[in-house]
Amino acid sequence: MVAVRLRQQGSFRSMNYGFFDYKYNIPGYDGGDFESLLRFLYPAVSLILITVFVKQIRKNGWKGITGFMKVLSVYLIVEEIFKISWESYWDVTTGRGFNTGGILPLDTCSIFLYVLPCAAFGKGKVRRCALAWMSSIGVLSGMSYMLFPMVLKWYPMFSYGAYHSLMFHFMMVFTGTAAIASGLIRISAEDIVYGFIPQMIMACFVIPLNYLFDWDYMLLKEASGIPFVENLADTFAARGTEYLTTMMVIILYLLMDSFAMIFNYQVQNHPAEENRRLTRYQN
Repeated sequence: MVAVRLRQQGSFRSMNYGFFDYKYNIPGYDGGDFESLLRFLYPAVSLILITVFVKQIRKNGWKGITGFMKVLSVYLIVEEIFKISWESYWDVTTGRGFNTGGILPLDTCSIFLYVLPCAAFGKGKVRRCALAWMSSIGVLSGMSYMLFPMVLKWYPMFSYGAYHSLMFHFMMVFTGTAAIASGLIRISAEDIVYGFIPQMIMACFVIPLNYLFDWDYMLLKEASGIPFVENLADTFAARGTEYLTTMMVIILYLLMDSFAMIFNYQVQNHPAEENRRLTRYQN
């Protein structure tokens, strides 16, 4: 196993760990990378790379972005299976058991796993819903994670656990941005509805599981980590009205979807963008 020597900023403490080491097997790591400059370099570098890659992929047209999505969708599925297997192995062999409440691909960001193949291989309204979600809630969710990469509280930057999460959310932002910039989807008012359909399909599946097993997938039961809403969720839980938290978070997702679609529409219909519209591409 590849050994990585890392000096933690602020503590000046060096550690040895393997790239594939599990979070509980990295002695001495206390989340220092989340508080270090690395946390801010990640979104900064990601923004630069996304800008460069989007400009390049626009030159290749719709076929270029669609081909990339096809390859990426297969890779991410394989990567997710490996990541779940890898994490479950350590959980089970160390006596913690299978982490059903946190490891299953049922979070909002996990929707990307399911809509990406639909955008790459699908047609018609199915493809439209996938692209609409990716360019709205998908981009905003990915950007939120870039600003607050919580995985760095558990894993150092240069480890597999961090790589998987940081790479996944980078791809969420990149593909959604590329879909808009390339004109793969031309935004209209109805895309607010189309973009929200994948979110509600997942929510309808997740909500019963959350209440049955006391989980918080998609943040639809406890709103874990959402400023202000999390405090209200505690109050609702104490009063036995947790369903109000669920309703508030769903409304929040709808607002994210609507805001992103309005922004995308304005970008695509800006005079400068209209002059660059790639009308020669064919679906």
